Amino acid sequence: MRLLAYIMVALMALVAFALSTVLLAMPRMNWSATRTRGQMESRLASYITNNWIKRNADEQPNPFRPTSENLKAGQDDFDEHCSGCHGLTGNCENRLEADFYPPVAKLTGDTQKWSDGELYFVITNGIGMTGMPGFGKKHDPKEIWGMILWVRHLAQLSPPEKAAIESRMRMTTEQHEEMMQMMQKSYPEPAEIRHPRNPKLGPEAGHQ
Repeated sequence: MRLLAYIMVALMALVAFALSTVLLAMPRMNWSATRTRGQMESRLASYITNNWIKRNADEQPNPFRPTSENLKAGQDDFDEHCSGCHGLTGNCENRLEADFYPPVAKLTGDTQKWSDGELYFVITNGIGMTGMPGFGKKHDPKEIWGMILWVRHLAQLSPPEKAAIESRMRMTTEQHEEMMQMMQKSYPEPAEIRHPRNPKLGPEAGHQ
């Protein structure tokens, strides 16, 4: 009994030491979304995520055929809900001009290896702490299956289709820049933003 008590005390001390180490070390780690993920971290995260998806996703194939009508509906939903992060062509060039951690998945790459059921599971539930949201509660299953049809199609775009999407991308960028210029003219920055005050030098220091 004494030996068992010693073992229990030792285990509790080890757990307490591990928890305190994690709580002290983790706030000192770099949690920036602009950093590059290490190789070990990347492999561990991929292993956990991939196995979670494969363990929980159904093997159901897409119940909808890639007809022109279904592809058009899938493209429209994809453009509205997915292209902001994944890009209009699925090449992970996000339209937010922002850094993500982990990086946004390239839908024309390894994502194509996932089964339809696995893609449906990911889109429906999302993946926590990755920036990937879940759409299952607020979107009809047909919309999600349609987006999967379009994701599949992105990997085999014809040259005219790709050219049309790239043309739209250029138009979107130009429209964004024009809108920002109009906003700057309509709502000019206050003097406090153009010339921030330095509290150490006095209230008039920033306006010299």
